[in-house]
Amino acid sequence: MARSLSFIYLFVILAISYIGGALLFREWPINALETIVGLYDQRVVKGAEASIWSPIIVTFTFITLIIILSKYKRVRFILPLIGATKCVLFGLSSTYLLSTGMKLVMYAVWWFPFQLVGCFLYLILCTVLNPPFFVAPALKKDRPLSAIPLLIGLLLIIQLLELSIFYFIK
Repeated sequence: MARSLSFIYLFVILAISYIGGALLFREWPINALETIVGLYDQRVVKGAEASIWSPIIVTFTFITLIIILSKYKRVRFILPLIGATKCVLFGLSSTYLLSTGMKLVMYAVWWFPFQLVGCFLYLILCTVLNPPFFVAPALKKDRPLSAIPLLIGLLLIIQLLELSIFYFIK
């Protein structure tokens, strides 16, 4: 029961954050959005002219940030917030892509599925590093961190698949 509850918990965070990013798109001017979305993924703003290293660097930055913050018990509670922030950026970027006239087929093949799976894996990584109160171990032992290399590997595989499909479609 606790495992299924944690997946429901992560899907709720993902859905609310994605919708929050889509709603945030309506409130900000386009110039500010291009800057923020460009920091998240330059391919969204620049297209094929963007650097191939940009999404890889952003993925490594997000992973490094939560791993560093998970080392300190006093700031470990921030990890789900960082995961939700990544999902907000996903929603913001998705809305930006659709509003700029990207073809829906390209969006459905390239952007949405890979970003959805990547954000969900990132939320799982955040949950492994800082379990929510309802799945935290009863004893205050160290967290089981054996899944971290697997999750990081899956995130990088998703990133490489997304990059290959992006440059194959363009």
